[in-house]
Amino acid sequence: MKKVILSLMLLVLFIQPGFSRAPFTEFKVGYFYPEDTDHGYLFGINAGRMIDESLSWSFEINYFQKGYKKITKVSDIQFGGTTPTVNQLDLEYKTRILPLYAKLNYEHPIAFKSPIYFRGSAGLGWEMVWNKVDNYFTDTHKTRFYNGFGWQATAGLGFEISSSANFFVDGFYNGSTVKRNSKTNDEGLPIWEELNISGFGVRVGISIVGFGW
Repeated sequence: MKKVILSLMLLVLFIQPGFSRAPFTEFKVGYFYPEDTDHGYLFGINAGRMIDESLSWSFEINYFQKGYKKITKVSDIQFGGTTPTVNQLDLEYKTRILPLYAKLNYEHPIAFKSPIYFRGSAGLGWEMVWNKVDNYFTDTHKTRFYNGFGWQATAGLGFEISSSANFFVDGFYNGSTVKRNSKTNDEGLPIWEELNISGFGVRVGISIVGFGW
C-alpha cells in the first residue's frame, strides 16, 4: 500500500511540472482598423507554455500590410479580335506593421465540462512600422520607419474541436503611437513625427496544445 501511495505521489509530481511546461501555438488571421492608416488584414502566431490549466505565457508576432496603387488608363489597343488596355502606374505605397508582444493569457470553460471557453489576454511589447512610397511622376522613392511601445488586450471565445485543439474568435484592441525623426527645430525645440496605430480588430484561429517550443 505504501508503495502504491508513493508511486501515485511521484506520478503527480511528474505530471504537474510536465503540464505546467506544456507548449502551445496559435495561428491567427484577422482584420485590423488602425487610426492613422488604412485598415487591412492581419496575420499572427502566438507561442508559449502553460502555467496551469487556465493560465499561460507566450510571445506573439503579428504582421499587417496594406497597399495602394494609383493606375491610369492610357489607351486601348485593337489587336485582332481583342482590345487590351494600356495602363500606367502613377503612385504606389505599402504600409507594414510588425508588433511583438510578451503576453499573459487566460482560458477557462464557461461551464463545467463545457466545450466552449472564455479567452482573454494582455500583452506589452514593441511595434514597428514601415511606410514605403513610390511616386513615379516625380521619381521619388521613400521608406519611413517608425517604432515605439505598444500594448494589446483581447477577449473572445474558444471552441474545443479535439482533445488538444481549439478554434477561437477574438476581438482585440491595439494601443500604440510610434515615432520617427526626433530632432530639434531652428528654435531649438524638440520635434518628431508620429503615427497613431491604435485601433480595434477581430481575428479567428486555431490553438494547438502540445505543439511549439
